[in-house]
Amino acid sequence: MNGRTQIFQDIISAILRGEANGVLKSINAGLQMAMSADEILEEAMIPATIQTLDKYQGADFYIPDVINASHAIEAGLFALKPYTKKSLQKRKKIVIGTVEGDIHDIGKNLVALSLGYAGFEVVDLGVNVSPAEFVRAVEQHRPEILAMSALLTTTMGEMARVIKALEKHHLRKSVRVLVGGGPVTKEFAESIGADAYGSSAREAISIAQSLVRRCSDRERDYAC
Repeated sequence: MNGRTQIFQDIISAILRGEANGVLKSINAGLQMAMSADEILEEAMIPATIQTLDKYQGADFYIPDVINASHAIEAGLFALKPYTKKSLQKRKKIVIGTVEGDIHDIGKNLVALSLGYAGFEVVDLGVNVSPAEFVRAVEQHRPEILAMSALLTTTMGEMARVIKALEKHHLRKSVRVLVGGGPVTKEFAESIGADAYGSSAREAISIAQSLVRRCSDRERDYAC
């Protein structure tokens, strides 16, 4: 294992152990070896985030472990921020929120956090977001992607209302729509005219990256 690979592995291992100081030490070592911030993000920070999501999703776990891992990731991102200003200006933007009538936010927060770690600029509208609020956010922020979450079967229909509101305001062609949440399915997403469905935070990252890559294949008003 060469020195660069060792540093990437050290960063990943420190994040999985929730050791922020270890992350910072390895990042500093990498920067001293003339590694770029983007390289460290791509080869260590993002893979570690995905592994963290896998480790703490859908199973019993000790909550402080999740918090420590999250702090380790945040510490690493903060340390790299001064070296990534140029790339941050070019980040693709995502607006995300839980639909009206639904106040569940744990899943939405995890997705928002994951997308942010993966390099997207995330505008989090919170919970109980009305179609009008989603429309205003799209008009204001001009995101590449609009992501919606619903954790109740009784609120899933709000996603369709949002899409119709986007169409009414002539915004549908300007943004890709990604939906997810406990009761949401791929078939439901297709039935309401969404562009994609994500079943987990990890999947949301790859889907969002794919949607951004494909956005140039579709006529858009201002995104991309």
